[in-house]
Amino acid sequence: MIKTIIVEDELMARKSLENLCGKYPRIELLASFENAEDSLVKIQNGDIELILLDIEMPGMSGLELLENIPYLPQVIFTTGNKEYAYEAYEYDITDYLKKPVSADRFEKAIQKVLDIKDRRNAIASSSALHELYIKSDGRYIRLGYDEILYFENVGDYIKAITTHGTYIFHDTMKALDQKITNPRFLKVHRSYIVNMSMIKDIEDNTIVIEKKVIPVSRSYKSILMNSINLI
Repeated sequence: MIKTIIVEDELMARKSLENLCGKYPRIELLASFENAEDSLVKIQNGDIELILLDIEMPGMSGLELLENIPYLPQVIFTTGNKEYAYEAYEYDITDYLKKPVSADRFEKAIQKVLDIKDRRNAIASSSALHELYIKSDGRYIRLGYDEILYFENVGDYIKAITTHGTYIFHDTMKALDQKITNPRFLKVHRSYIVNMSMIKDIEDNTIVIEKKVIPVSRSYKSILMNSINLI
C-alpha cells in the first residue's frame, strides 16, 4: 500500500482525485486537504509516500509546501497551469497532471508511482539480505552481516559486536530480531542474537564466539540444534 494524501483547494477537483484514487487497491488515501498548511502536520509524521499536490492555492502554495517538509515523498503535481513544468523537473516530481485530470492520464501517473515503489522495494530487499544500518553517535553506520559476531542486550540499548569493533544503538531485542532477515542470525537467549557462522563450539547450554561465552536458553536450545548441520 502507498500512503497517499491530496492537497487541493478546489472542491470538485479534490473529489475527482479522491474518486480516482479509490480505483487503485494499492493507493491508500489517508486524507484530503483544501490547503497546504493543514497538510503539514500529517506530512511531518514521516509516513506519507505520495502527495497529489495542487500548486496554486491561497496561502501556502504547493511549491512552498515542498520547501517546508523534512523529506520529499513521491509527488504528482495537479495544476491548470502549464508554466510549472520546470519546477516539476527541479523537484524530481514523479508526474505532472493538467486539470481537469482524465482517468487515462491519472492511470499512467499512478503506474509510474507503483513502478518506482516496486524498484525501491527490490533494492531494499536486496540490501536487507546483506547488511543493516544502525544509528550510533548520531551517524548511520553500515554493518555487513558477515562482519557481525553477535548482538547483546544492555538495558534499553543493543551492543553490536563486530570483527572490527563494538557499536551501541537504541532498540529492543524483539524489534531487532524482526528486522534481521538474514537466516544465519538466530536468537539464542532473551539477551543475545548470534551470527551462527561465527560459532566456534557449542557445549551444554552455552556457545562460544571468539572468546565470548554466550548462554543458550532452554527454550532456544532445540531451535539452535535443529539449525546446524549436525553429523
